[in-house]
Amino acid sequence: MEVSIGIDCEDIARFKGINSREAFMKKIFTENEIGYCIKKPNPAQHFAARFAGKEAIVKALSSAGKKISIKQIEILNDDSGVPVVNLHKDGLDSIEVKLSLSHSETTAVASAIVIEK
Repeated sequence: MEVSIGIDCEDIARFKGINSREAFMKKIFTENEIGYCIKKPNPAQHFAARFAGKEAIVKALSSAGKKISIKQIEILNDDSGVPVVNLHKDGLDSIEVKLSLSHSETTAVASAIVIEK
């Protein structure tokens, strides 16, 4: 079993007004992620946290010798609010991702652990 980690932080201000930049939004986020974030009182915080999560996952997978694009990573939440990661790329069936997301008023941060079984 191989374990890799990744971390990322993002300035939330970069994501303010993202709702008006539809092409950019759809380039990075899935329809499910967009639907989740735009329902929140401050969508920028949630977009920034998900972007940080995707970057943390890319870093963890890269250190494990795996390549994936940001759009192939989907971060949703379970009924308890815990982030759930779906990898939409063939050949990663043996990968499990644990993800933690957090944000303050100005910064979003994510930490990812990738476990290859």
